[in-house]
Amino acid sequence: MKRLAALDIGSQKTVFVIGERDSYGDIHIIGFGEVPSRGIVKGVINDLSEAKGSILRAMKEAEAMAGLKVREVVYNVSGGTTKNGTVKSQNVKDTISISTKSSEIEESHIQRLHERCLMKAKEEGYEIVYTAPRKYILDDHTEVKNPLGLVGSKLSVEMHVVKVSTTILRNLEKAIREVGLNPVGRTVNAIASADSVLTHDEKEDGVLLLDMGAGLTDYSLYTEGRPYITGVVPFGGINITKDLSYMLKIDTETAESVKVNHGVAFESLVDDEDVVKIKPRGEDREIPIQKKQVAEIIQSRVEEIVEKVFKEIKARGVPLNQINSGIVVTGGTANLKGIRELIEHMTGLPVRIGLPQGIVGLREKIENPKYATVCGLLRQAFVSGTIDITESTNSNTGNFFKNLSERFKKWFEELL
Repeated sequence: MKRLAALDIGSQKTVFVIGERDSYGDIHIIGFGEVPSRGIVKGVINDLSEAKGSILRAMKEAEAMAGLKVREVVYNVSGGTTKNGTVKSQNVKDTISISTKSSEIEESHIQRLHERCLMKAKEEGYEIVYTAPRKYILDDHTEVKNPLGLVGSKLSVEMHVVKVSTTILRNLEKAIREVGLNPVGRTVNAIASADSVLTHDEKEDGVLLLDMGAGLTDYSLYTEGRPYITGVVPFGGINITKDLSYMLKIDTETAESVKVNHGVAFESLVDDEDVVKIKPRGEDREIPIQKKQVAEIIQSRVEEIVEKVFKEIKARGVPLNQINSGIVVTGGTANLKGIRELIEHMTGLPVRIGLPQGIVGLREKIENPKYATVCGLLRQAFVSGTIDITESTNSNTGNFFKNLSERFKKWFEELL
């Protein structure tokens, strides 16, 4: 059986899973490790030693459960701490001539077209971590999904490209390598989570994925089966906890407990009579406060996060009527009671909570929105063979485009 490992390095938790695929194609979780994250904030390592410690402890837990040693891993990338963001996406278009008269389109033609798009998308200080051809057009008028073997004289493509800060990538890779692992693949949170929780029909009809984690909210808007916008806003569940701590004058540990055990994201769902007891700073005893007050604080922050995502989508000129399948919310913050109802109320769109799919084993543990990214990473690794389609510091340009070509072959096989 083929075995692979995936690593989700988050602001609040570090998760390591080991999976194997059986002869029927099912992916089984055979090793699982989860520890609190240290040394990483909003996708950025700020203490290498602490970050390495979290990765190592999670890895050891998973290895002990699986009864094997891991040497290679696929991992997630995110970040949203700078004004311009550390995760960017764009849709690049380009065209090549096949011949003066209609000829059969070969793999070399497609690869040359993709290479031209990647050259256009290059940006100093960023590395491309994900690409997906959204559509191909033959001879300026015929749209096709897979041009291989078709006949035409001109081929165009629109390609979705996601880029991440080189600094973030290098530091993540350094932490992973220094615990004895070889990072063999990577992708951004939103793309991994989408692969884990979205259905084929949702992607085709248009859907917005919100991966609401602890430190960040990653998002990806799909239309016609492929991502159209991928991004991140620098707020998540930790911000809700800090809001509760500040407004209620309680320590962050108590605020987290109040959020998890008593928090509701939509104050309209809370009865006026419901109360929760807290012990504010400087008080000798607990005092009752209305749960509505707690809900109002949570709702205010969730609304801000959703509004920021929609503001970025609007800036890219995407109308809401393209989101026919609505919104899928995943990530740890999706566990907040009332968050589905609140976002439906805000947007007027249908909303569901996204749980990881397509994974067998430890289902009672894994079927939780907070594990969407790590399950998506594992699924992508098995389906694609590799999810690293970028040029690494140890590879030459020939190897880069060879890996790219192999990845596109996988995409075409999925379409057939």
